[in-house]
Amino acid sequence: MSFTQFRTDVKRAVNRRRMNARINALPDSTVRTELIAIARRHEDAQR
Repeated sequence: MSFTQFRTDVKRAVNRRRMNARINALPDSTVRTELIAIARRHEDAQR
């Protein structure tokens, strides 16, 4: 794995953690649930 690919993967992981933390900080609601579902679908599509 090249350094560039490693750096890209690390940035993606950090951004994913930030996004999930922001979503989880929201109060329980259908909007939060839908955002979690969208994030999971996007993550699955990236693989």
